[in-house]
Amino acid sequence: MTRTLLLTGAAGGMGRACARLFGATHDLVLTDVAAAPLESFAQDLTNEGYSVRQARAGDLGDASLLAPLVADLGTDGPVTLVHTAGLSPAMGDWKTILTVNLVATVKLLDAVEPVLTPGSVAVVIASTAGHMLPQSPDWLQILDSPLDPDLTEKLTPIVEGMAQGATEYLPGIGYSLSKQAVLRLVEQRARSWGQRRARIVSISPGLILTPMGRKELAETQGAAQMMDAAPVGRGGRAIDIALAAQFLASEQAAFISGTDLRVDGGSVAGLRFAGATNPS
Repeated sequence: MTRTLLLTGAAGGMGRACARLFGATHDLVLTDVAAAPLESFAQDLTNEGYSVRQARAGDLGDASLLAPLVADLGTDGPVTLVHTAGLSPAMGDWKTILTVNLVATVKLLDAVEPVLTPGSVAVVIASTAGHMLPQSPDWLQILDSPLDPDLTEKLTPIVEGMAQGATEYLPGIGYSLSKQAVLRLVEQRARSWGQRRARIVSISPGLILTPMGRKELAETQGAAQMMDAAPVGRGGRAIDIALAAQFLASEQAAFISGTDLRVDGGSVAGLRFAGATNPS
């Protein structure tokens, strides 16, 4: 039985690595916000012998894109979703980042859920930023209703209060909130997906040396600190994320759902225990 992969952010660094890795065993349905890079990459994959069922460009928050994407998946087998699309702190204001990273993710999962069959699985890209941000009921209650039309308005005093007047911090705060919400979203959806005999998991990358990651290194405070904190001694590669996603989507991970895998070279651990000595 041929499996089908719906891959978002397909023309990005992680997306390209996932397409080539999963393309060995899956038909590919690709989407990205930018049409020209997506079409070029889809043609490259086709020329290399991969099975590209469809490539559609557009905004994942738009129902006019989601409906045909879901139809492209067909009904001939389990669905694999790898959701890499998103914005980093250097790529937008905090409200746009929250809308793309959280609201569009919810809409994507809502669109896919009706066609889930036994054995289907979603791997959603979160971030170590979601782990480093403290949890507070002040914002978690708001984030747990991501389709509330007043979401960003309700969060505005919280985000601005966290920034303490330093507007340059706003995108990073919005990013961290969006990814913390995605981590919770995966946990919250595990039960309903399990009722369909499907699984949902997330991956939290550290600093990955894709074009997006390198932009963060150049423009965002803390990105270099995250990479330098990795005990493995290097930044991440897109294939590191693709290989983790491949495992989580496989039968070898059949007992893993509703949880997150940090693929960060140990950065979160390194930052949490910076300066600590090993117990003797």
